[in-house]
Order: sequence, then C-alpha cells, then structure tokens
Amino acid sequence: MTRKPAYGILFLALLAGAYFLFRNRPEEASMLLLNGIVYTANEGQPRAEAIAILGDRIVGIGTTREIESLFRAPNVIDLKGKTVLPGLVDAHLHVEETGISLMNVDLTGRNSIKEIQGLIAAAAGKNSAGGWVRGWGWDQNRWEKKSMPRHEDLDAVSGATPVYLVRIDGHAVWVNAKVMEIAGITKMTRDPEGGKIIRDGGGNPTGVFIDNAIQSLAAVLPSPSESERTEAIRRAMALFVKDGLTEVHDMGADLGTIAIYKKLAEEGQLPLRIYVVLDGGNRDAVEQYLKTGAEVDLYGGRLTVRSIKLYADGALGSRGAALLEPYGDDPGNRGLTLISSGDLRDAADRALSHGFQLCVHSIGDRANTMVLDAFDSVYKMKHMNGLEKRFRVEHAQIIRPSDIVRFKQVGVIPSMQPVHCTSDMPWAEERVGPVRIAGAYAWRSLIDAGSIIPGGSDSPVEDANPLRGFYAAVSRQDLAGKPDSGWYPRERMTRSEALKSFTVWGAHAAFQEGVKGSVEKGKWADLTVISEDIMNCELRKIPDIRVEMTVVGGQVVRLSGEEARKP
Repeated sequence: MTRKPAYGILFLALLAGAYFLFRNRPEEASMLLLNGIVYTANEGQPRAEAIAILGDRIVGIGTTREIESLFRAPNVIDLKGKTVLPGLVDAHLHVEETGISLMNVDLTGRNSIKEIQGLIAAAAGKNSAGGWVRGWGWDQNRWEKKSMPRHEDLDAVSGATPVYLVRIDGHAVWVNAKVMEIAGITKMTRDPEGGKIIRDGGGNPTGVFIDNAIQSLAAVLPSPSESERTEAIRRAMALFVKDGLTEVHDMGADLGTIAIYKKLAEEGQLPLRIYVVLDGGNRDAVEQYLKTGAEVDLYGGRLTVRSIKLYADGALGSRGAALLEPYGDDPGNRGLTLISSGDLRDAADRALSHGFQLCVHSIGDRANTMVLDAFDSVYKMKHMNGLEKRFRVEHAQIIRPSDIVRFKQVGVIPSMQPVHCTSDMPWAEERVGPVRIAGAYAWRSLIDAGSIIPGGSDSPVEDANPLRGFYAAVSRQDLAGKPDSGWYPRERMTRSEALKSFTVWGAHAAFQEGVKGSVEKGKWADLTVISEDIMNCELRKIPDIRVEMTVVGGQVVRLSGEEARKP
C-alpha cells in the first residue's frame, strides 16, 4: 500500500495556499494618498479616491479601500476630502523674467503715472552710484489718460539714475532721458525693422520703445551676474510650486539659462519639470542645439530642450500685434511683423530637419494667417503630417474666422493664456472693433473645430497661478465676477476642458502625454492637491482655492504654509 498520492495532494494544497497568501500580500509603495477626490483627466477612469506611488511613478488608482488592501507604504497621507488633480502644467511663461520681476520695482496694477513716480523716486533714492532702477508691469490702459507715458515723467523723479521700465506685456519699454543718452538715442535715430520709437510732434523720442526698437536699449542695460540670474530662477520656481505647478514651458531661454538649470538639477534643486523653448533670436543657442540635437527627459525628466521660439508680431496692448486691417483706435496702424514669411518658412524647415518643435508668438490676425500659411507650406513641401510635429502658435489672440478651422487642418496647436482674455477685455474691442472681436480669445470655436488648447499664464505678464487661468477659461470674468454673464460667454471652456488645458493638453504640447498629464498607472507621479472640489464648487470660489500640496515625481516639493524645498 502506498501513500504517494496523499503526499502529492498535500503538496498541491500547500502550494495553493502559498500562492493565495503571496497573491494577497500588499505590494510595496513609497506613498499612499487616501480619502481624496481625484480627477484623473483620463476618460477611462475619470474619478478615484486614492493613489499609490512607488518612486517617481503611479502604481495604483482606485477607491481608498482598494488601495489600502493592495498596497502598503511608509508614507500614508489622509487627504480628508481634498481634491487631487494631475500635476498642473503652464504651457507658456518666462522663468527668469518672472524671477527678475520679483526682484525689481513692481508696477503691476498701478493706476496712474503719479503712483509710479512715487515708486521710482523711492527706488532711485536707495540706488547706489552707477546703478539702474528697473521695473516691470506698467500698463497705460489702467490710467485715466491712456496715452503712452513720456521720459519727462521719469526725469522729474530719477535725477541722474538710469530708469528702465518694462510694460506688462514685455513688448514695450519706458525709459528716462538718462538711458536714451547712454544708448545714443536722438531725433536722428531711425526706427528699426519690426520696431517703433514713439515720438512727439517734432520727431523727438518720448521715451517709449516698442518691440525691436527695445534692442538698442537692452544693449546698454547692465548684464546680471550668474548669481543674480540663479537667484531669479530660484525665486520663480519657488513661486511656481507654491501655485501648484509641476511643469512649466520656459519660452525663450538661452545657453546661460540652460546651464543654470543643469547645475541646479545636478544639485537636486530643480523642484519642478522645465520644458525649455530656445530663444530663436539667440543665434548661439539655436545653432548649438541644431548641431547637437534635442535633450529629452534629463535628470529623471526634470529638464527637456527640444523647441525653438520665434516672434511673428508684437502685442495688442502696445498696438504692435499685426492686424489685417488698421486698429480701430489707431487708424493707419496695422501693427508690426517681426519676421518675414520667407524667414519663417526657412526656420520651420530647419526645425523639422533637426527634430525640433517650433513655437511662434502670433497675436494679431495678420500674424496668425502668416504663420499658418508658412507651416502649411513647409508641411506640404516635406510631405508630412503637421499633427505629429506639433508646431505651436503662442497666444493666437485674434484669429480671422476662416483660420479657426485651419489650426486643426494644418496641424498647429494654439497655445493660449486664458487670463489674457480677462485682462484685455476692458479695451480689446476698442483695438480691433466689433467685427474682429468675434475671433478674439476664441477657445470654444477652436475646440469645436477639433483643436486642443494648452493653457498658460505668460508670467510675469500675468499671475502664474493656474487656478486663476482655470477660472478665466470657464467664466470669462474678472476676479470681481464682471461682466455678470462673462465677456462673449459663448467662447468659454467647460471645467473638464479647462482641466485638460492645464494638464494633459499641456503635456501633449510637449510630447509628454505618455508619461504625464493624467493620473494613470505607469505615469510620473506629478500631482496637485487643492483645498476645494474645483469641478463642482461655486464659480466665484475658484480663484481663491488654496494649493495644499505639490508633488513632482513622487516627491512632495511644497506643502501649504511652507516654502518650496529641495525635491
């Protein structure tokens, strides 16, 4: 008599038991987020309560009960009903300029020249010999008299101190007589191509320089040291993570900026992801990268360099945006084009040939038509699909109706900043008139035509806070809730679209939708935790929602009430 079959049955039972225990043993994770309201921006699983993170990746999404049963981790955070969004992305801002604006005289929101004079007088009084006073953010549209200022306004309070003040859009500079003296600007100085020197009735420069005319002043502006540039970048990044941003697209960097990013990353001091767009006017940077190629996902995905930015025109506020017909409030002026169609086609061809994305600043309808024509021509010449190349128009503020559908047809991404709409709405219709305003900040029309709209702020032109951009996108109202029904409300986004605008659409615009932009298993653990349910709360509450936590690559880089810290 043999017992071998019984031993075999026992062995199989033990094996099955071990398998059952192993199968039901919780998986290891590094962080669990429980009891939240999770909006994933993933249509396959739009809502959840909890997230499991291992290292820099998301490894689980589900109910709190599911995540607790499937995972264990040394760091477990009870969200207590707070809302979790995919890490917010700003698809268009200026990192170093934002930091510089924080270090200079703040002119944003000032309602008169007299108010600005007081600030400049105080700064000049503290200034060391030979130093300059720099400021950012003046806007004549806020003043009772909306004409451009004059150098005499600054001369009266600055003495011998050079004063250099950048307009809120970055496309005009206001200086005192001392700066013009240093730069050699006189009545005989000619306007450069793509630029304008504002003059009085006698042809004398008044102290305001627009677009390419700024270059003659910038050439004599003292260059900041590397330590000053680094400090500006640090300050900007601390602001961004405080506002819940996990990635920003830096529009117009040079080799010095990139070197600072790399140094900070090597030191573990790059708290968020930077998608670098090279300054197309900086020949050294462009030629070097076209020769060596793009740099993608360096330092664990913290730094990417694969895009180039050019300017097709100026800004609407300073009447430099290129329009098909004259400005409604400045007959005879159609704005400025800053690049020729031929040069734009050549730039697009070179970018495509070297694997780089091209982003072109285009605000006026004439500029947008020119860029669409140039991109379409190059795509057809190369027999390629523009949708895959993801060339971008930055701003796309005024578009003629027939061009709205062309963005999708040609394969061009309109990268837009919702807060521009609510900042510009008090005067935009005066600039372009009642007919062209139908194509202004036309988010709904573009989306309905099949386009996606990556959202940004253009900081320091606007507040970098993405929740204010979200609010502008869904309300088309200012922070006081005016106008009551929204400005041209038919062009509003839905809340779902606004969420995509600042998450997955921004990721797509940077070729990163496979690794970020939504809360999905396998993607980077980039998350923004906020105090309110932004998808369902009262509209007026959105701008005041508090960012509770910013997570980049599974690391908490900022908690509410704390300064940004090393990742």
